[in-house]
Amino acid sequence: MGKPNDPKYQKKVIRAAFNLLEAKSGPVLEDFSDVIPVKHGRMGYALPVDLVTKVSEIGDVDQLLEEVEAEVSSLHSAYVSGKAFRGRTTVGASEMPIKELPNFIAAFVKGQKPNSPRKGVTAIPQLKLVVEDLNAYYTEARMYEDNIDDFEILGKWFWEESKAGKLILALEAVSLESEDKVLRQIVEMSLITPRFWSEGPLPGTSASGW
Repeated sequence: MGKPNDPKYQKKVIRAAFNLLEAKSGPVLEDFSDVIPVKHGRMGYALPVDLVTKVSEIGDVDQLLEEVEAEVSSLHSAYVSGKAFRGRTTVGASEMPIKELPNFIAAFVKGQKPNSPRKGVTAIPQLKLVVEDLNAYYTEARMYEDNIDDFEILGKWFWEESKAGKLILALEAVSLESEDKVLRQIVEMSLITPRFWSEGPLPGTSASGW
């Protein structure tokens, strides 16, 4: 709500919302007085349409996994410091240790379906939460380390430059060719990669999420 990493401004937005309760009649629909700049008509990053990994391009998954694990380790200090600085974190939806997230994703890339460690949550819904946690971990670490709050920059770094982004794009490629209908569907609905606001549907999909 409001600008990222700007608690003072976010409180301003919340106060404006609470002020609506003082209206003598309702319902009330009122625009916020400030205009928050949005890049290219979006509130966040979206993958370029042509950034698509093919299954034939994935290569050695174990090597890629090792590279992601090394990245995760290198970001740990910045993540912990950022969490302490903000007093909160968005990581934790999967309820899995951060160091276990890459391996869970890699198992799907290898064509496996690992058991979910959580009762009542099956493997594929858990996969979505794992991807979200890994993305959040990288984002929070980079935001603190380099004092960045531009989600276009953060998104480009994660999805186009990091090994973790490469791993998830490999997951997307494998999922689109999977016989598992649910796995294909969560990819086509942009629940794994941020393609929902791209310029067009992912090549080879039914675009059911559009």
